[in-house]
Amino acid sequence: MRKGKRITSIIMTCLMIASLCYFSQIPASAATTYYYVSPSGSDSNDGMTKEKPFKTLTKALSKANAGTTIFLMNGTHSYSSTFKLSANGTSGEPIKIMNYSGHKPVVDFSGQPYADSSRGFQISGNYWIIAGLTIKNAGDNGIYISGNNNRVQDCNISGCGDTGLQMSNGASNNRITRVTSTDNFDSKTNGENADGFAAKLDIGPGNVFENCTALNNSDDGFDFFRAGNAVKVYNCEASYNGKGDGNGQGFKVGGDYTADNHYLEGCVATGNRKRGYDQNNNTGYITLKNCTGTSNGVNFYFPKAPSSGKHQFTGCISVSGKSKDVIVGANVKDCSFNN
Repeated sequence: MRKGKRITSIIMTCLMIASLCYFSQIPASAATTYYYVSPSGSDSNDGMTKEKPFKTLTKALSKANAGTTIFLMNGTHSYSSTFKLSANGTSGEPIKIMNYSGHKPVVDFSGQPYADSSRGFQISGNYWIIAGLTIKNAGDNGIYISGNNNRVQDCNISGCGDTGLQMSNGASNNRITRVTSTDNFDSKTNGENADGFAAKLDIGPGNVFENCTALNNSDDGFDFFRAGNAVKVYNCEASYNGKGDGNGQGFKVGGDYTADNHYLEGCVATGNRKRGYDQNNNTGYITLKNCTGTSNGVNFYFPKAPSSGKHQFTGCISVSGKSKDVIVGANVKDCSFNN
């Protein structure tokens, strides 16, 4: 090799080494970390294999950060305090709490006192995913969300002392998919407050329910009282709600005279004590597409025209309501109302 070329090669090698040393100071994206939790485990284990799981979700959460996945294994996981999920994941590396493949874990909060602060999971952080769990007997909400960009999917929530799953206080861009919320009852007010699902009391934009079911809850199936932003609802069911002193609305799509242009498509309301779909003083316009009401006190109740625009009702069907539907201020197309 000629001397000039050898010197050039040495210089290039030195530059490459220097470059590698510089970039090594910038950490790569964190790899996913897995933890396992089993009622038969031990918190003295490292929790990183299903053969040596932690005993408590509390221990696993103490180690969780962006990219962590926590697997709950079979059995009943019993707790008496709220899991306050305030850490943040990212869009590419959410923090996950989910069932291990083929397992059906139950998270039971029966040990909690009946109190407004006794929630099961309280999510104030962003980019969490809770999936494949049965959550029951929380002293207040089973899941309460005030954070953003979170997902709850394939869960069952039941027997809580207030609404099964609630979003409030600025919660935005959260997606609730294939969740069933049933038999929630607040004994303190003989059932006036416990809904299946709620997106109410000053939520942010972008919240969505898909393929969710609310059954036998003491107050309403879905409650959007004073939402402050529009909610989208696809292929959801609200049936047989209204126990004790609860209202018994299937889809309560307003309240406190806020103007929230909610969108419901492919939804079903059956056998709710009072109304299937209730405007409840919402001054915005509601879109109902291919929604069905059957055997409710009133299937569709929209007695006031929106403050601007018109309700948009397309392909809706009313069957066997105890009283006639009330529709005011709406563009109606291909619907069968009882009015």
